Amino acid sequence: MKLLLYPLIFSLAITTTIAEEFTTFGTPPWQPTGKYTHPDIRESSGIVASRQFEGVYWTLNDSGNPSVIYATKRNGELIQEIKIHGSRNFDWEALGIDNKGQLWIGDIGNNSRMRFDLNVAVVKEPNPYTETEAEVIAKYPYRYPDENVDAEGLFIADGVPYIVSKEQAGAVLYRFPTLKAGTKQVLQRVGEFSEAKLVTGAGISTDGKRLAVCTYNSLWVYHSTDGNLARMIQRKPWILRHNFLGEAICFEGYNLYLTNEARDIYALPQFWYEKQWKLPPKQTQSAVSLLVKQKSNGYKLENYRDAGINIEGGHVALNAKTSGAAAHQRIEVPYKNLYQISAILTRGPEYGHAELTINGKKVGQPYDCYHPELIAGTLVTFGKVPLHQGKNQIILRSVGKSTQAIGDKVGIDSYQVLQASPFVRRYMVLGPFPKTDANTTVLSVSPEKSLNLNETYKGVENKDTRWREAETNTNGMLNLRANIGMNMGVVGYAVTYVYAPKAMDTVLLLGSDETVAVWLNGTEIHRKRVYRRITPDADTIPCQLKAGWNEVLCSIEQNSWTWALYLRFTDAAGVLKYSPQPKK
Repeated sequence: MKLLLYPLIFSLAITTTIAEEFTTFGTPPWQPTGKYTHPDIRESSGIVASRQFEGVYWTLNDSGNPSVIYATKRNGELIQEIKIHGSRNFDWEALGIDNKGQLWIGDIGNNSRMRFDLNVAVVKEPNPYTETEAEVIAKYPYRYPDENVDAEGLFIADGVPYIVSKEQAGAVLYRFPTLKAGTKQVLQRVGEFSEAKLVTGAGISTDGKRLAVCTYNSLWVYHSTDGNLARMIQRKPWILRHNFLGEAICFEGYNLYLTNEARDIYALPQFWYEKQWKLPPKQTQSAVSLLVKQKSNGYKLENYRDAGINIEGGHVALNAKTSGAAAHQRIEVPYKNLYQISAILTRGPEYGHAELTINGKKVGQPYDCYHPELIAGTLVTFGKVPLHQGKNQIILRSVGKSTQAIGDKVGIDSYQVLQASPFVRRYMVLGPFPKTDANTTVLSVSPEKSLNLNETYKGVENKDTRWREAETNTNGMLNLRANIGMNMGVVGYAVTYVYAPKAMDTVLLLGSDETVAVWLNGTEIHRKRVYRRITPDADTIPCQLKAGWNEVLCSIEQNSWTWALYLRFTDAAGVLKYSPQPKK
């Protein structure tokens, strides 16, 4: 699966001396600790920590890639690629490791539920510093006891491969009853996991007492004192919601490492998932890199361990004894628009109230950072504020404390600045139509004539189709599968109307899955042929709205599972209005 992550929506000029000083702090768990830099590591779908070679981590790509495994450092830097002889990468989805110095490659992906050549292959763990190839020493084909299922999770316990299914109803754990190389085995059903479902990766601790499974936005850590897996997966796990889009997970000790198909690597300390503390978004900008040092007062740069929290990373710490300390910082945004401003703050017994102002305007209310326990990484949303294009001055101050707090300290890790103009929520939709050519359109679109929303068209299989009203999800996403149909290889249309009180320059912010074209008042202003995951604001299209109602028509192709659209215009003054049909 291809992944597209949200881009940061602001660029920054870093104060070099401050940034260099901060680099010794390391990386907190909500930011990637590394990224695979080797271009051939395209879609990491499995990870294990070597038990023979310190500091070595193995990973592999999934379907459609060469039969190669990769040894990397913790930060993703390549040590060696190892060509595997004796196993084709049909759909490698997982990697396991045992105590005998062996790696287990899981050719277990089964998206269609129609594969009958599923298998797990074993190689002796190569020395990544001296070897470049490895031979499969055994291959274990298998089938499921009942219906065929998809799976992406694999781990080895007591020398036996276990497979975790990837199903919507709930994850099921299977195991090999015996190990007979070359003989297809019928897996044994160990049991169903409590809580976990749609599992994309699995890993077990060396002592067998902790089992972690992950999905795109969550992880579950099952634990017991005796290591009985059948009982363990029935118990209440530690649950942590995340935004890593996780595809693979492994233990090193009791700490966790995760990867995704976007090539990011994350490190999650044991106590963080045990306490089930929330993780803030990863799309944040370091408060240290934003410091305007000569205008700030009463702060110091402090790593989290010195602050009493045993994780990597650090924050800008405002004076712990005297209120009024402030950190002056500068953010730069690409467009004049309404933005939602949040900060990643530290909480604890000696922490007081934090107040945020931007360009001299107070944003929201001061936030009370007091907490009886020290916690880093609390996402605090102060509110929405219009920002002008380019540089904006942001100041966070210490402004007193609650009665329980023993100090006025404020700790600022980072900021999150997100576009906050409203999404279009109601459309008229039409289709599906056959996708005959990506450069043609079914509708006759021109600046001289508005769409006739009462017209009937011939769609797929020559069936009549008419415009009909559709509403988005609460997050602003228009689900075209739900509103047009489940067909593949088709094109659908969505139209909305935006009212501007006067002619104005603006930017159309658009996200689509997948290839998209846009016409504004009958003139094509955007066309992009792309295969991507749906995310808001993936495309930015400068344009001009005329005074009155403006017609915005989109065509979106459907070539994979999802089929969706996000659309909004920058609107710092909050003057634009949307309607599925133009009003008089």
